[in-house]
Amino acid sequence: MPFSRLPAGSRPGIPDVVKTVITLVTLGMPIAPWAEEALRPSAWVMRSSDQATPVYLQASGRPGPVTLVVGGIHGDEIAGMTAARQLAKTKPGRGKLVIIPVANRPAAESGVRTAYFMQDLNRAFPGNPNGSETERLAASIMKAIARYRPDVIVDLHETGAESDPDWEEKKNTLILSPGNRAAEIALGVLESLPASPGEKPFSFLSGAPQGSLNREAARRCGIPVITSETSRRDALADRVGRHIDIVMRIHAATGGRAR
Repeated sequence: MPFSRLPAGSRPGIPDVVKTVITLVTLGMPIAPWAEEALRPSAWVMRSSDQATPVYLQASGRPGPVTLVVGGIHGDEIAGMTAARQLAKTKPGRGKLVIIPVANRPAAESGVRTAYFMQDLNRAFPGNPNGSETERLAASIMKAIARYRPDVIVDLHETGAESDPDWEEKKNTLILSPGNRAAEIALGVLESLPASPGEKPFSFLSGAPQGSLNREAARRCGIPVITSETSRRDALADRVGRHIDIVMRIHAATGGRAR
C-alpha cells in the first residue's frame, strides 16, 4: 500500500496505513517497526509533517557517553528498525542512548528502500531545510544530531538484496569514515566479538559513500559514525540480535555499559 500523505500541521502519530502493512514476528512478539507503542518520544524529526518520526531517549542517570542510533534510512531494511525499536526500550548502565528507529517513515510504511516521491535518503545528507522532501528529511536528522551532540553514531543497515552484487563482501561489516575515533572504536568492538562457528566474522570497511549519513556526519560534525551491515539473507532474529549486540558494544567502547 503506498504511503498516504497527512495534511500539513497534523499531529504526528501512527497513521491508519500502519495497520495494513507487514507485522513482524521477532524476539517472540509481533512488531511493526515504526509503531510507538507506549514509548514517549523525546523529540521528533520533521514534526508536524507527513514524514514525522519519533526520537527516543534512554538516560541512565549516570555520567557517560551519548550514543545515537539510526534505523530505517532505507525502508526495506527491517532488522535495523526492529533492533532500534528494542534499543528504544533499553536503559544503558552509563550515559544515554538516543534512538531514531525509523528515519525514513514513508519508505518504511511502503516496505521499500525509497518512497516513489523521494530520492535515496542515504545520498542526501547533509540535506537542505529548503530543498526537496528528501533533503529536508536529511537536514532534520542532522538537526537532531546537533541537538543531542552524541559521542558516536551507529547507523543500522542490511545488505543482501538481489540487486547488490557486493552483498557478500558487505555482510557482517562495520563501515566507517576515516579521520576520527571510528576506527579505534570499531577495532575494539571487533576484538571483543565472540566467534560464531559457520558464520562470517564481522570485519570493517573504510569509506562510506558521498551523501551518506556516515560520511557527512563524520566530516561535518567530527563525530565517529559506524554503519553496521547485516545480511537480509540471514534469519531476522539473528540480524536483530547482531545489531543490538554491536550497538551495545560500541556504547561500552566509548565508556558506557549495558545493564
